[in-house]
Amino acid sequence: MQVEKDVIYDSAYNLAADLYVPDEANGGAIVYAHGGGWFHGDKENESDLGEYFADAGYLFAIPNFRLAPKYLYPTAQNDFDHFINWLLASPYDFDRERLGLLGASSGGTMVLQNSLASGYPLVAWSPVVDFANWVQKNQMVKASVDGKKELGLTEIHEIHDSFYKYFVQTYLGGLDPRLLTAVNPTNHLTDQLGPALLFNSADELMPLPSALHFLQQAAMFGRDIGLHVVPGTGHARDYTSFALPETKRFFDHHLFTTVEDKTLNKATD
Repeated sequence: MQVEKDVIYDSAYNLAADLYVPDEANGGAIVYAHGGGWFHGDKENESDLGEYFADAGYLFAIPNFRLAPKYLYPTAQNDFDHFINWLLASPYDFDRERLGLLGASSGGTMVLQNSLASGYPLVAWSPVVDFANWVQKNQMVKASVDGKKELGLTEIHEIHDSFYKYFVQTYLGGLDPRLLTAVNPTNHLTDQLGPALLFNSADELMPLPSALHFLQQAAMFGRDIGLHVVPGTGHARDYTSFALPETKRFFDHHLFTTVEDKTLNKATD
């Protein structure tokens, strides 16, 4: 495996990505969107995923993107989408028909948003899929990056709610209903969404009912989508070891078996 660090994909904003190039490539590629509530996080913290998938034969790419509060919605999403276009046009050796997306937490939302337009297969660990509805139900919640320290909160769900409101309004620059609608992938569901697998813990930062609602809405459009409920309270990268094997199986199937089936069908038409 070869690791190419800090590859510039946008010179205007000095945006870089790390690429994990496999020694024995299978022809597939996966682009990963890191979490951090759109206000923190960095590709440097995600090397374990790059190594895992490169060892499995995948070209694995982890771009950085601009973060709030300096850069508000939809800057991070635009950067991520731009990186995918850059990768597709790059000289990196992979089959352009075998591209998948993986994201954790807010990064899970970003891969969902991209797939709504691109149709790429995706796996999202604890994505944010409830914005306007959640804010409407939690108007009295005080936003805080650390509710325990700043507000004296002791109940874990209250701490979660405080942080949830904090990262949403930090990313959006407020709680404008129009932006809450625009950022919510549930509001943009169509039959364009690619095959999707979501993970969500039973009792975590991202409310399980929100994930179930997204699943239900996607099913109404006839989409290929699944939800794996993770036991416990872990959020996104907290359950990495639990989710990785099934995540890999998902990509192995949708980037290889499904693509080969499509090719065979075209040949026999």
